[in-house]
Amino acid sequence: MKLSLKVCILNFASHFFLVTQAVSFIQAISTYPQLSNFTSLLISNPGLAEPFYSVSYSAPQTVLVPDDNAFLNFQEVTGQSFADQPYNYLQNIINYQLLNGNLTFQDILHPAGLTIPTGLTGPTYNNRTAGSVLISSSALTGNHDGQVVFIAPNTTSTSFGPRQLGSAGAYVQSGLGHQVNLTAIDGIWDGGMFQIIDGFLTLPEICTQTIRAWGLKSLDFSLNRTGLSSVLDHINNVTCLGPNDQAFLQAGSPDIKDNVTELASEYLALHTIPQPLYSNFLQDGQTFMSLSNDTIRVTIQDGSIYFNDAKAIQLNVLTNNGLMHVLDRVSLLLC
Repeated sequence: MKLSLKVCILNFASHFFLVTQAVSFIQAISTYPQLSNFTSLLISNPGLAEPFYSVSYSAPQTVLVPDDNAFLNFQEVTGQSFADQPYNYLQNIINYQLLNGNLTFQDILHPAGLTIPTGLTGPTYNNRTAGSVLISSSALTGNHDGQVVFIAPNTTSTSFGPRQLGSAGAYVQSGLGHQVNLTAIDGIWDGGMFQIIDGFLTLPEICTQTIRAWGLKSLDFSLNRTGLSSVLDHINNVTCLGPNDQAFLQAGSPDIKDNVTELASEYLALHTIPQPLYSNFLQDGQTFMSLSNDTIRVTIQDGSIYFNDAKAIQLNVLTNNGLMHVLDRVSLLLC
């Protein structure tokens, strides 16, 4: 009995110490000089800081905080100040930087990467829902249905372009497959944790906009020719297996030569799977049914992922209704 009483007292004391030591988000990040611009943004716009005042100890969050270089890079690329962007845009970006659960340095090192729900909701940027696998793999509490980001060590990077590696050796992939570097500091605030990123996340676009951003002209032409562009953009929870232009050329240019019915059923529907298949959930030998009711088999070999006979050369290109994996060839039916 005395031992149990001592344990209770110690637990209470530990909880009391943590609560009394807790600081607000703005207080916590203000001690980091490299986060001065984001600190000033929240102080100058109290409405943008509201998510950080809704603290729930039972549903902690990890904030990805853009450093001052992110503000400078945004200015250089766009010619505009990030702080001068429309309020709704700023709000959506901040919500996208709020991750469900506590994300530590050790979590970031997971070799397969992590798909993590965020605070970004609403059909414009999040026309999808969380499946049972995503729910079971993420924090036990909080919102699982928010749009996701993909975080992985740089050794598993499928980069949209050349990047300087962060000190933590990790990257965050958001909409359009754009990546920013993550530096893990395991910062603590009264609502969870925070880590530093060197750029702003990119809000996800519809599938066709994402396809065009990646320069997949043959796939884009095929969708327009068959009238399936709007269909692909409006269905939710989808994985688009997107062959690149060289893949269409090697397959004999079906985007140009095949009739519309063949192109729609034998190519486009075959390369569309009605559920989000993030790479960290894929296992060798898994099979999935495509919209054409054909089997797609996953093979993982020497660190590469194949869908039937086609190799994924870019993974987890996030869209507002799921994601796209870019392929090096047009996938063939399984024999």
